[in-house]
Amino acid sequence: MMTTESNTITYLRVQNAVFYMITLLIAFGMKYHYSRAGSDDLNWILAPTAELVEYISGIPFEYEIGSGYVNHQKRIIIAPACAGVNFLIIAFCMAVFSGVHCFECNRLKFLWMTTSAASAYLLTILVNTLRIILSVYVYDAAIYYGWITPQRVHRLEGVVIYFFFLYLFYRIIIKAIHHYLRRIAHKRRSGINRKLATSDYVRWACAGLIPLFWYGLITLGIPLANAAYSKNGARFVEHSGMVILGCLMVMAAIFLIQLAWQSIGNWLKRFKTE
Repeated sequence: MMTTESNTITYLRVQNAVFYMITLLIAFGMKYHYSRAGSDDLNWILAPTAELVEYISGIPFEYEIGSGYVNHQKRIIIAPACAGVNFLIIAFCMAVFSGVHCFECNRLKFLWMTTSAASAYLLTILVNTLRIILSVYVYDAAIYYGWITPQRVHRLEGVVIYFFFLYLFYRIIIKAIHHYLRRIAHKRRSGINRKLATSDYVRWACAGLIPLFWYGLITLGIPLANAAYSKNGARFVEHSGMVILGCLMVMAAIFLIQLAWQSIGNWLKRFKTE
């Protein structure tokens, strides 16, 4: 009996490892493609982003070969640097690694992986659209002085927006996974709801750490690993500071919001019982 159970666990671990490896290969492939791609090669993500920005903001864009989507009047270019491919890679990897092990059959694992890819792609377009529109208006704001330059504000703004939505994406992922697991537990009447509740508590308490790991791995870990930082060490140090500061700002804001929400909930409960 123990041998059969052990073999099943080993088989599931091998299955998971295969999907993890496929995910990493896809991620490295996208990263390699992005590092060498021009605007023409990235039209699959630049085009829908430009269209959505134009639809929401009313700012028209024209495609220029080799440059991207341009509005000369406002001096805006939606170029490869604005594609958000790094964010797409982060969201895709985080989604797959957070949930693929929760499914027992390869069909569901593959479905989760493809759903993660589609969700990460759509999320990237939406978040990029928001970031670009916000940048247009912030760039013209009278907030710059000395060290506070438009480039630095733009970089910090990008980190805050990307990490905030990555955090929300992770919360949605965990909610969806736990809903699925509870349904399976209910059907089998296996009594694992208590374990899920404990797991749920731990995951919610550490919800910011998983997005922080993936965001830091892609934006800081890979440049450190391939020594890309050596080309401009000062710029990389500044970029690292921006990433850390932006992520801490988001985590602190979410913590304060959750704390306030919990305090309001407790107050309402006491108010009802009085």
